Amino acid sequence: MPGKAPLIAPAIREELTESMNSMKRVIFRVDASVQMGMGHLTRCLTLANILAEGGTASCFLMRSHAAPLAALVQGDGHAVRLLPDPQVPNLEAATSDRSYAHWLPTTWQQDAEQTFQAMEEIGSADWLVVDHYSLDANWESACRREGLRILAIDDLADRPHDCEILLDQNLIQQMETRYRDCVSASCAQLLGPRYALLRPEFLEQRRLLTSRSGEIGRILVCFGGSDPTNDTAKALQAIASLGVPEIAVDVVIGQSNPHAELIVQLLGELPCAEVHRAANNMAELMRRADLSIGAGGGMSWERCCLGLPAVVVDIAANQVGALTALAKAGAALYLGSSASVTAETLAGAIRSLQEDSACVKVLGEAAFALVDGQGSGRVRVELGSRS
Repeated sequence: MPGKAPLIAPAIREELTESMNSMKRVIFRVDASVQMGMGHLTRCLTLANILAEGGTASCFLMRSHAAPLAALVQGDGHAVRLLPDPQVPNLEAATSDRSYAHWLPTTWQQDAEQTFQAMEEIGSADWLVVDHYSLDANWESACRREGLRILAIDDLADRPHDCEILLDQNLIQQMETRYRDCVSASCAQLLGPRYALLRPEFLEQRRLLTSRSGEIGRILVCFGGSDPTNDTAKALQAIASLGVPEIAVDVVIGQSNPHAELIVQLLGELPCAEVHRAANNMAELMRRADLSIGAGGGMSWERCCLGLPAVVVDIAANQVGALTALAKAGAALYLGSSASVTAETLAGAIRSLQEDSACVKVLGEAAFALVDGQGSGRVRVELGSRS
């Protein structure tokens, strides 16, 4: 594993400089909740932050149920507008055959109307970025106006998009063709972890990496910002059952984790464990760790960027494809669905890796080769070149 990587590749730095002032404003339409997780909002914030370095202002449009997260967005210097939720449930979503229709508390038509009205009040914008499983080409077409381009961020390839750029940062088998019937021939497709939207600190910590020996002395446990299935508790029970009290354990839970009290109780069984609530040093924690236990989603690419060996489970159906591809690449030990993986299963996987440091080392090296941490800059260049 190389010891250092440049913070920004020279070619990307040059293109960033050339397009630095080409965009004035970008509008993001994204939501987050315990059910949805924090991944969609996190990657949009990452993109907004790198755009801000070039002087681009960003405004986030979120449903009112995401109001508690507004401070997170505003803390990074971005504006927030909350779209009012309806008084009555979205009956259309309740009867829809689409898997994620219930993520929207209103109809897509009403959401598009509110979004369009908010954009009219905000003023001119270069790009509308939409990262939402409940919204598709119908919504995107309804939100169009003169001079506005659309970037759709997706993972599913299960619906059409009306956009200039389609971004899917995941490693998926046959990813080059999976959106062929979802977008127009003129749409630019940014596919794979080459475009992973990672915060700058991951690239900085990658630069500080030294080779791991494969020995497991510190474990990082994190199942995302909300962890609705409480797999964090399952992982802590697994580590405690190993009977190796000297193993250091870093446990990261988000602000929206509903199981915080139980997790703190379980930490009492691990004398060298520490809980980190809404950690702002995740990249450092990953660099220090020898092994990670977690799920799929955006954290997969964060772990890869830092060459962190991982034992993973999927906590949602949309994580299966990427985790399967990661396992096939030898970059993670994928155990299957959270619903079928027990604490005993996790303990067995950790124990097997403790006995095979060479395997641990290979997992980390394969992961490191997949993600170079330059993805955010590449996406910034693509947006600037089309503005």
